[in-house]
Amino acid sequence: MCLYGKYIELQESTTVSKPKQPKSDNPLELAKNFKQQIKTCCRNSKEGKPDAVTYLWICVSSEGIMHYKDEGAKQLGMEEWLNVVDEAASLGASWVVLTLSTRLSQHDGVWEICRWAQDAHGMMVGLHLAVEEVNEEELASIKSLDLSKVRILIRREALPALGHLEKEGIQLWTANPQSEGIKPHCQGPAKMIYVNANGMLYTCGLVDGIDQYHMGSVLEKKLRQIMQDKELPHSVEEGIHRISPACDGCPALVANFFSENF
Repeated sequence: MCLYGKYIELQESTTVSKPKQPKSDNPLELAKNFKQQIKTCCRNSKEGKPDAVTYLWICVSSEGIMHYKDEGAKQLGMEEWLNVVDEAASLGASWVVLTLSTRLSQHDGVWEICRWAQDAHGMMVGLHLAVEEVNEEELASIKSLDLSKVRILIRREALPALGHLEKEGIQLWTANPQSEGIKPHCQGPAKMIYVNANGMLYTCGLVDGIDQYHMGSVLEKKLRQIMQDKELPHSVEEGIHRISPACDGCPALVANFFSENF
């Protein structure tokens, strides 16, 4: 069960099973118990971990985080998506970047993922936007997060259109810091987990959909098993490793241009 499942259990009951304690209706005590369970769970999960993963990159389809066009595939529920965040955090990920192909307001599930990443794991959150506009509803949702741990990623040519967000205390970063066609100055996929909207894992966003770089599904194996499996493709062939729009928002790329904040 993911940490989110534990959270639901704690919400339904104020009794903590181990160790036995007197029943309490104090919400602060409940929060304290929950926080302690998170720390214990993550500490246990990190034992014997592989080389540290730093970034979790989730690509959200136009249908949303839990909806997509492939009717034959099992759609992931919110608890399963939050479990992906839990597993990535247990491997050392301190960042989650969500690439959105449509407006923020069309992706309600994204906010729960962002809040969970921040509240449960203290992760930084990057929102990679395709639409060069943020309305009042979307702005309010962004401001509901811990803004010290939020970065909005947008293509460099769109930065002026969203400049007003900085007056709201929201930091903007360039999603495409390198010109297209050249070799990327990135930290490589070894430090990153990339998951698309179907829950399918690929070496990185550049090769999403290419069979030879398919690493499985989050429903099939634990992320730890996938990252430790040396038979899976953990690097991209040199010949195609060139900057393209598919690299926009890649945390392993952006990190090298905003290193003081990573």
